[in-house]
Amino acid sequence: MGLFEGSKLSFGMALLDASWKEDLMRIMVAATLVSFAGFLTSSPVSAQDLGPQITKFGDGIYVYVGKNFKSNTGIILTQDGVVLIDSGHEPTDSRAVMEAVKKLTPLPVRFLIDTEPHPDHTTGHFVFSPPATIIAAAGAGESMRNRERQTPDRIEKLAATSPAMKAALEGYKFIPPQVEYSEKMTLFVGERTFELRYLKGVHSEADTAIFLPKERVLFSASAFVSEQVNIFRPFVNISDILAAGKMMKALNPEHVIPGHGPPTTTKLFDDGEKYYALLVERVAAKVKEGKSLDDIKKEVTMPEYASWASQDRMPTNIEAAYRMVTAKK
Repeated sequence: MGLFEGSKLSFGMALLDASWKEDLMRIMVAATLVSFAGFLTSSPVSAQDLGPQITKFGDGIYVYVGKNFKSNTGIILTQDGVVLIDSGHEPTDSRAVMEAVKKLTPLPVRFLIDTEPHPDHTTGHFVFSPPATIIAAAGAGESMRNRERQTPDRIEKLAATSPAMKAALEGYKFIPPQVEYSEKMTLFVGERTFELRYLKGVHSEADTAIFLPKERVLFSASAFVSEQVNIFRPFVNISDILAAGKMMKALNPEHVIPGHGPPTTTKLFDDGEKYYALLVERVAAKVKEGKSLDDIKKEVTMPEYASWASQDRMPTNIEAAYRMVTAKK
């Protein structure tokens, strides 16, 4: 069984298919880390010792939960090193994650898997790579490069927000993924298996859900966010989100870690499905009345979800529901 399994992988800019195996083997041999004989993955450090933002979800599985709906970061220990899910909302978070890793194990971070390419998940790549290899869905690197071209002063502005942020950004380098995959990929690290699934049209240009089948832990990306109204970009569709939720729920995970918000269970998908069904129903009723989109955005309300954060995003949700309803005509 190989370290990687998948239909296609992209190393840097080169797309690899079935012919990549020989070259990949040389790459992996060169990248193989010296094993620590007799090293025990389990650590005596408790989640409490790691600070209030870190929660344990099983042997060697931790989540750094972002404050105030900032992005979450997964920390998974294996016999061969650490695998991270995202790099933290901001570099200050990335540094905190690295400190937690150092307390948990002397082994290095071998892989970092991005659930999406947006800066609140990827700016901290430089804290971990090298030596970590960064993996993302196809298109993630180009999305990151486009954003850098559009906002060339982003890091300078971020550093100016506080002395702590400036210190956390020391040594910053823009680092896109070194490996991109299409559709799905399986990663074997030590005793653990990571199943990566591309999520089409749910949040960003390149979203990935990561499932640990033996441990039944799912990192569900930002297709659904916990206790928060999600943001809809023009290319995001409610039908794609619902399809992704159905697929992820069918995996039967015990723990579900969204890209943002409190870790939860498959209730995340149930709540999202009910929310979108009600939203589409209300928008459809207004469309039937002959109302314009502008009027619909003024008139449709969702009081049942008034406690959810980010209510300012509701207009983008109504626009998505409107696209869904009118596309059926």
